[in-house]
Amino acid sequence: MSFLLLYSCLDTRPVESPSTSASDWISPTDYQILLSNLSTAITQRNTQNYIRCFERDELRFVPAAALLNANPSVWSNWSIQDEQTYISNLFANLTGVNGGLLNLTEVDLQDVSADSLRYVGNYVYQVRHADTTITNEFRGQLSYVIKRNEFNEWAIHRWEDIETVPDSSWSLLKLTYIQ
Repeated sequence: MSFLLLYSCLDTRPVESPSTSASDWISPTDYQILLSNLSTAITQRNTQNYIRCFERDELRFVPAAALLNANPSVWSNWSIQDEQTYISNLFANLTGVNGGLLNLTEVDLQDVSADSLRYVGNYVYQVRHADTTITNEFRGQLSYVIKRNEFNEWAIHRWEDIETVPDSSWSLLKLTYIQ
């Protein structure tokens, strides 16, 4: 009898599928890993990993000049909370399965100090969102100041968006989904 009781305790349970919140985050010990994490977070619609790419306390976003001049109050105190609101609103209003496709092409890379660098790149961000008044393909140039933190991981501290094609800057996408 005790053998049967012991045997029933050893019965295995069905295998559970992996959690859907599994993360593809890789510790960004190199700026290229950071940029890959950013792209992956966008594709996977992962707000948490997207926000992890930025310095929480010191993020500074400088929008494309035309949008800065037309909407100064939106941009004057842009914070990590604004970044999170924008990306959450965008992800909630996507018509596609994924969060889009971000393609970054490095133009210039400069060491600013031992623990920071300036990355300049051209971007193409293709995203299927619900707002029919703006494009689904955003093009421009961005400049990131990326710094290493106390854990030897890189994070974006400053982001400047430069419009290269009228009405298709990333700033326009942010402006549309911050409101």
